[in-house]
Amino acid sequence: MVKMVICADTHLNAYYAKMRPEQLERRREYLRKAFQQVVDFAIGEKVDIFLHAGDLFDMPDPRYLEVIYVFRELMRLQSAGIKTFIIGGTHDIPKTRYEAGGAPGLLIFEVANLAKVFRNFYSTQPEVIDLDGKNIAIAGVSCDPRVREGNPLQALDFTPPKADLVIFMLHYAIEGKIPSRYEGAVIPLTQLRELPCDILIAGHLHPHSHFEIGDKYVIIPGATEHFNFGEEKNECGFYYVEWENKPKIQYHRISTQPMRTLALNMEEINLQPKDERFRFLLSRIKEVSHPEQLLKFKIYGEGEREFLQYIPLTRLWEEGNASNFYFEIDLKELKFKDSVIATTGGTHSIKEEIEQAAKGIKEKKEELSELLEEALHLALSKWEEAR
Repeated sequence: MVKMVICADTHLNAYYAKMRPEQLERRREYLRKAFQQVVDFAIGEKVDIFLHAGDLFDMPDPRYLEVIYVFRELMRLQSAGIKTFIIGGTHDIPKTRYEAGGAPGLLIFEVANLAKVFRNFYSTQPEVIDLDGKNIAIAGVSCDPRVREGNPLQALDFTPPKADLVIFMLHYAIEGKIPSRYEGAVIPLTQLRELPCDILIAGHLHPHSHFEIGDKYVIIPGATEHFNFGEEKNECGFYYVEWENKPKIQYHRISTQPMRTLALNMEEINLQPKDERFRFLLSRIKEVSHPEQLLKFKIYGEGEREFLQYIPLTRLWEEGNASNFYFEIDLKELKFKDSVIATTGGTHSIKEEIEQAAKGIKEKKEELSELLEEALHLALSKWEEAR
């Protein structure tokens, strides 16, 4: 029996612009702990193969600290007799030949003989290994970050070798599994049916799933952590597969850093007396707070503009941060009934302000044109210096 662990989208070294340095460092520790749980399971179950379907790192040039960490984890897998195979994801692969020297940092693990990295975008040389008398062929392609639409595997060149089991890894969205508002390349189901493999593994999408299509099994491992607000309802973990004559597929959840969105409608807030609204909001925040939690406090709906006069947002933010690992306030969906704003020249509607701003730009068109020409000349000269 062949045993394997399948994971993806660990996004080690992820960056959060709003976090303080000490917060960011602790957040990255959680990401590493999630990956370590996957490795611990693989070693504990004495699996034969460890497969990572892309976005091991959150950037093509991760910090040395993260690289050294992965080095040690892959050495643990190697010492346990487990073979590791990796493809590059949208975050792992440099988007230009100048970024990170043009080579993905993942290659260092192949140079050190810790993993096989499939770095090509449209062709692949499968690696065949013998496990208990069974030939297992493993292949894959890294994500081409330049492809933003259409079928990214239309030009794929892949002829599988003769084997008892053929595994193929990729890092793209799949038709029928696309989240709302997704923009990017998508592999159509017709392409999946035609791919000559028995098990297809797809990274990139953070919700996990697995299904059958034609004569093959498709596994989307999902992410090992919640990386952004909106993902907090996703299960996080990895797949464990046992294969003899056909695969037995199991999903394993892992523990992650708590993440939550607290959303309040203005209708509920307006039911409170004006001088009690701050205490009401604070009490709702503290009800769901946790010292290790990432919490977003979202206020939405329609209200009076004077609402902000009764709610000291800075103090609310300070209180929220004191009770949580990380806290942010989201007012993007808060609308005010009046569309009038005060200016030094009197009272104008937002529409009138926009029209006045546009008129001012039009009047200064000639001046702006000269500035743009100067900016273009400066940018081109700096580019020539950098080449």
